[in-house]
Amino acid sequence: MQRSVLLVFFNLLLFFVLVPGFAAAEEWNDPAAEFALDMVGSNEQGFLTSEFVQYVYEESKSISLPRYARDQQQIGEEIERSELQPGDVVFFQGTNMMSGIYINDGRFVIVTSDGISERNMETSEYWSSAYAGAAQFTEENIDDSAAAMALEELGENQEGRTTAEFVQYVYEEAKGISLSPSAADQWIRGEDASELQSGDVVFFQGTHLMSGIYINNGRFVIVTSEGISERNMETSEYWSDIYQGAKRYSGEDAPPHSEDEIVELARDLIGTPYNQSGSSPEEGFNTGSFVYYVYKDVTGSWLSRQASPQLEAGKSIERDELQPGDLVFFENDEKELISGIYSGDDQFVIATSSGVEERHLDYHTYYAERFIGGARYTEEILGKSNPETYRDHNNPIIREAMNYIGTPYLMTGSTLDAFDCSFFVQTVFREALDVYLPRISYRQWKVGETILPEGTDINAIDLDEELQAGDVLYFSGTWQEGISHTAIYLGGDYMIHATGEEGQTTISYMSEYWREHFTGAKRFRDLAIQYDNDAVFEAHELVGTEYTLGGTTPDEGFDTGGFVQYVYNQAWPYDLPRYGKQQWEAGTEIPRDEAEPGDILFFQGTSIIPAIYIGNNQMIVATASKGVIVINLTTSDYWSSRYMGARTYDTKVEESEAAQLAEQYVGESFNETSTMFMKQIYAEAAGIDLPSNVEELREYGSNLHIEELQSGDLMFFSDTEHGTDPVMVGIYVGEGTFITVIDGKIVSRKINNEVYWINRLIEGRTISTE
Repeated sequence: MQRSVLLVFFNLLLFFVLVPGFAAAEEWNDPAAEFALDMVGSNEQGFLTSEFVQYVYEESKSISLPRYARDQQQIGEEIERSELQPGDVVFFQGTNMMSGIYINDGRFVIVTSDGISERNMETSEYWSSAYAGAAQFTEENIDDSAAAMALEELGENQEGRTTAEFVQYVYEEAKGISLSPSAADQWIRGEDASELQSGDVVFFQGTHLMSGIYINNGRFVIVTSEGISERNMETSEYWSDIYQGAKRYSGEDAPPHSEDEIVELARDLIGTPYNQSGSSPEEGFNTGSFVYYVYKDVTGSWLSRQASPQLEAGKSIERDELQPGDLVFFENDEKELISGIYSGDDQFVIATSSGVEERHLDYHTYYAERFIGGARYTEEILGKSNPETYRDHNNPIIREAMNYIGTPYLMTGSTLDAFDCSFFVQTVFREALDVYLPRISYRQWKVGETILPEGTDINAIDLDEELQAGDVLYFSGTWQEGISHTAIYLGGDYMIHATGEEGQTTISYMSEYWREHFTGAKRFRDLAIQYDNDAVFEAHELVGTEYTLGGTTPDEGFDTGGFVQYVYNQAWPYDLPRYGKQQWEAGTEIPRDEAEPGDILFFQGTSIIPAIYIGNNQMIVATASKGVIVINLTTSDYWSSRYMGARTYDTKVEESEAAQLAEQYVGESFNETSTMFMKQIYAEAAGIDLPSNVEELREYGSNLHIEELQSGDLMFFSDTEHGTDPVMVGIYVGEGTFITVIDGKIVSRKINNEVYWINRLIEGRTISTE
């Protein structure tokens, strides 16, 4: 009995040893091989050979393989045919590369036309000759959460995400790191990843820049037309050719450090909001004011706040010559220039509609298509726009002008808190040289020594050969026809002025715009008459007019009372009585030594004779023998002996009732035109029936210079830059503010430093309430 048991045991042992299939079945337990055998049958899923292998590995081993056999072969660990083990992937070359799951003894499972089939390359001449190798795959150890999540997301792109949006989603969910939904923006941020690691973001340049998440061995996950797909840039010539690089993100990524101070500050301001009217981090920036702020803070130089003069003032630079700190320029959809600061590596910092951001000259398509050039500001150029260059200038006019740099611009402004161009020039000359200029720019043009006459071709001359620092430049057509702007020449084609385009008193290059509007230049150093008083200016303009008894206009001539009455009416206007005796009775008596320019002096002749006092013991009067002349009372015995006294008059202009009424309506709806609103306002406030058509209204009343606008005057606007046809009218309420109708609502708008309104203002008109 014992011998029989031993014999059975020996036979069983011999069976296990001599029957290989059975022995192997006991020895191997690879889940991929087992799973493949279980699926033998119909191919209901419609797998390709490689898709079947991909599916088996994912389900049985949670190993993600590429979709295509050639990619599978490239990333696996190559093994010899003699070393094949159950679960290995075997490859065959037919019309296309095919893959299957190895079982043992030459057996493998593969998709054929018969379905999911078991075949044997040891017994089949076809499969044996088609055999192309084998690869072994071990369970992946993906320790990066973004890479692991990207693999889990493989399949349909149900959310319709772009490549960058997919990367953004994965990083937010897997790592809590917020990335931009733009691949170009993602490229700008993060650390360059030269040695790829799982979870890095890889970038590819197709029609546009694309981003995906790197896995390993050249594999990455990216959104394609097929969905969320796995690709391999080591096995795919397409992806290899368009690969741009990779970035790594920590969640606290900051732009790389730059040795250039301008670039460093520009990058520090990333995230500052956009503000069309802003020029500081607190307010926000537009493109031009961003460049202006950075350069002013770092270099002390005052560049323009407008992109176009920034380009003109700098040294032209080609793209391949760009260096960190240079300016780059683009043309937007409105054909306007916008500017940014070049930061290196084809990147630049610019104020966008989303705030200050860093962009790429190639990857951000919007800018790539609109790039027009670059500019460099050398030390020499920067020095010309730096106020410190002029602080110790030998010309007192220049030194005084620098005291007002940065003062806010205010149309019609006449205080040191804010002012316009002519008040600035007037103030500088008064304080520097005791020269009293007229208040308004076109009146200044009428006095002083003409250095460059009207009609001078500024482009045909060297300004430094014709002008001296401290000469005054005049321009026409900036606000309206005729003289409309003035500035003080600094030299080297630079000037200082109070300008609405810049919103302040600043230093500017004589750009193409200013050259196109240039009229001429004046010199005022030796003026003695105090033209800053409106009555003095108007009176001096009439010197030489004939005397006519009963005359009240320049055309017919003046008598004494008619002359003074006309001057006062033109200067403010002020309704002075017609005759000298009436004027004497209407005024307020003042001592002779308290008389100021513009006051009236009275003398006893055959009747009471009035004269305009102009300062320095001088006056202007209409005489029967010589007409309107200047009299020096110090040297005239005739007039001094007949002096009666002096009178002053309250010529202050009261605020317009129409303007006050308009302010009360701000915020209310109004479904008519702006012209109809003006018609209603003037009817209610002054009983004046204005025209209801904007063209007819433009002919109503009297045209006036923009710098002379008073409360209640009308302002006419075009709908295009520098247009001449009015489409809208506003009522001026002072301090650079007007009220009009926009989109069915009564609104208040400020014209100061608002280039939109500045460029569309045509003219002003005053409406008489008499």
